[in-house]
Amino acid sequence: MIQKYLEDYAAFWENSKSDLPFITKKFNQNEKQSREEILDQYIQSVKVVRNGKLTRKNFNEKDEQLFFENTRTFFRDGLDFTQMQLQVMFSDELTEVTRQFVRKARRFDPTLTFHDIFQACRNMWIMNGLQIVLGLPIRQTSSMFAYSLLYPYTDNLIDNPAISSSDKLIFSNNFYLRLNGQNPEPNNDSERTIFSLVSMIEDEYPRSDYPEVYQSLLAIHQAQTQSMYLIHSGDALSETEILKICIAKGGASVLADGYLVAGRLSNDQEYFLFGYGAYLQLLDDIQDVDEDHAAGLKTVFSGINQLLDTRINKTYWFGEQVMKSLPLFGGQHIDVFQSLMRKSMDLFIIEAIAQNSDYYSKKYVLEMENHSPFSFSFIQKRKEKFAPYNGLLLTAIEEFALNEYTNAN
Repeated sequence: MIQKYLEDYAAFWENSKSDLPFITKKFNQNEKQSREEILDQYIQSVKVVRNGKLTRKNFNEKDEQLFFENTRTFFRDGLDFTQMQLQVMFSDELTEVTRQFVRKARRFDPTLTFHDIFQACRNMWIMNGLQIVLGLPIRQTSSMFAYSLLYPYTDNLIDNPAISSSDKLIFSNNFYLRLNGQNPEPNNDSERTIFSLVSMIEDEYPRSDYPEVYQSLLAIHQAQTQSMYLIHSGDALSETEILKICIAKGGASVLADGYLVAGRLSNDQEYFLFGYGAYLQLLDDIQDVDEDHAAGLKTVFSGINQLLDTRINKTYWFGEQVMKSLPLFGGQHIDVFQSLMRKSMDLFIIEAIAQNSDYYSKKYVLEMENHSPFSFSFIQKRKEKFAPYNGLLLTAIEEFALNEYTNAN
């Protein structure tokens, strides 16, 4: 299903230019200092919320409204998000969907950790964004819920060192059979839960009517299986093979998001979604380069012994190429979605450089710091102080989701 897109997007990345990213806005020291004060005020509001939870203070509706108002102020004055962008990011509908998802996940499995649920939430938000662009109501469907939870469960099983490699291969084969419409006997409670999530999808999308839904699920399963070769592969894989495995994993994931949201997609919609997912995967790999390198996980960034200046530039221009196909998507609110995508990705790249500056040349770090609303030393200090809460763009929703998780106990 994905091969026709994989070759195209791998070629896009290989042929992407290596010029500096075209981020026009620069910040002088006075502007950085002013924005750092705004961020410190916001961080203080986060601390108040966290301290309140530690002392079992009830995080009521008034507290929630105040926190989101502080968050909107920070995004507007500290990061220059527009009013229209903020309306999309913090709409009442998205807030309610998050609330419903966390509560439903806790009811579905009380043993799920907050980390698991928040990981699933992040996938749900991508699908909610696709609902906006497709002109569909922002809501949580049973298929979206099930698909969002599938990968915390499967990731936890695959990553569990107590489970042998042979047992993991048996699970991978059983999972493939279940996605393919067969009914293998589950070997344990984890498999039983995973198979039940597939059943939720089947209830909404009958296989005979929506074959592409299941083709997309099989594609992400195949890509996830292939990605296991990235671990301790030594020099067995070429750079092109590593690139294709990474692109396939990200592209297939968001393509499946689209099918779980809409049931059916046009060829143009498939094309954009695969590229969008590939870009998100590359950005994740940029941010995780230090962890991946330490774990022996090969990516386009962690698997080389050279500075990453050129590669992050190529990734930026790859993203620009992906966004060129967005108007072909044929949906709604394209301009707002495109502006939000570009704004978020620019900040994501800058933050990744700030947090992993040893992987870039000093000249490159200094140049990119000019485009950052905060000094890199400021970002690094705040990262250490608030780890593992990485990513300024996720902090607000993470706090809100954590409150829902706590209240659901």
